[in-house]
Amino acid sequence: MLDRPTLEDDDLIARACEGDRSAFASIVDRHAPAVLRLARAMTTDGATAEDVAQEAFLNAFRAAATYRPGVASVRTWLFAIARNEARRALRRHDPPASQVEPLMTLGLEAGWGQELPEQALGRAEEDERLASALASLAPDDREILVLRDLESLSGETVAELLGLGLPAMKSRLHRARLRLLAALRMSEGGVVENEREVGGLTCSAVLARLGDYVDGDTSTSERTQIDAHLRGCNVCERFGGRYSSVVHRARERLGAAPAVDEAQLARIRALLEQR
Repeated sequence: MLDRPTLEDDDLIARACEGDRSAFASIVDRHAPAVLRLARAMTTDGATAEDVAQEAFLNAFRAAATYRPGVASVRTWLFAIARNEARRALRRHDPPASQVEPLMTLGLEAGWGQELPEQALGRAEEDERLASALASLAPDDREILVLRDLESLSGETVAELLGLGLPAMKSRLHRARLRLLAALRMSEGGVVENEREVGGLTCSAVLARLGDYVDGDTSTSERTQIDAHLRGCNVCERFGGRYSSVVHRARERLGAAPAVDEAQLARIRALLEQR
């Protein structure tokens, strides 16, 4: 189910459609931090992100009549507009197309099948390193991590926003999380040559299900099997702990709304008055 919009947001949009610019300025004040965070995640450039956020709000104001209460929240609607503007900005820089890597490759790069010292995990969880690792990812990876893990949108909402089926969204999210782990441990080495079957599942089968397992989207029987494997496979148990820790730490530590320059908000309000 899509995120439910709040009545207050809906009322402000309705008033904006009637020409009340101050009502839309309230929407800007309320949602600018979230929109700016998505823009920064997709562009990784502060100045470009501010331009994207500004254009997104201006476009939203012009298209206020297209908002449909009950279909998506105002925040999700703004995200859709912002991501389109960010993609236009990225196309102007002609970035290389992202590559689809085998899940096994991503897992190994993220540290699956490796015995890493506990102090390495401690370093990886430092907020500065985590933020730097997120910024190093491709735009599509940063985008889905921000929407799902930092903004905490539901899986269904993120899938709808990205124009994907739910299974495809989950697959992209899982790969993005693995790439985040890989970025955190870039130079760590050593792999286990042969995977094992424990609890009726192989290590690679657990790796494939790990995203849904952390999000609580596995069935009771699947969770029981995975739990049994993790109890009997120390390597997967350690990696699963790292994966879960990074996902939850990203949500908790990187999810705070970025500071929005009051001057930027003033510029957006001034441009709204000119429309």
